[in-house]
Amino acid sequence: MARSFLAVAFWLCVSFSVSASATGARPSWDELKPQQREVLAPLAQEWNNMDSAKKKKWLGIAKRYPGMTAEEQQRTQLQMRDWYSLTPEQRELVREKYKTIKKLPPEKRHEIKQKWLEYGQTSSGDQGRD
Repeated sequence: MARSFLAVAFWLCVSFSVSASATGARPSWDELKPQQREVLAPLAQEWNNMDSAKKKKWLGIAKRYPGMTAEEQQRTQLQMRDWYSLTPEQRELVREKYKTIKKLPPEKRHEIKQKWLEYGQTSSGDQGRD
């Protein structure tokens, strides 16, 4: 769980910003195309409660998904599952860490990213052993 939490935190830090706005924005889950629902399946339970900015972000990912490598697709699916498996408190903690890292100078952010990539390379052999 801690590893997933760190993965989600890092993913947010280098990939996406989280914004807050009104929930219940369109499109609803039922209005999505079948391909979009398939890609975004890990988000199904949360979808109708998301704000429009988050939906737009995820729809953009779903649009790029077919052009991703199999590894990128798998990583994207895992990241969605990891994020939505966190409690609201854990998500808030990740958001706060993201804000803190975002304020760091570029060279410090790069250093953190490098350390995370090194960690991912050294721990990738342990994935099946948990």
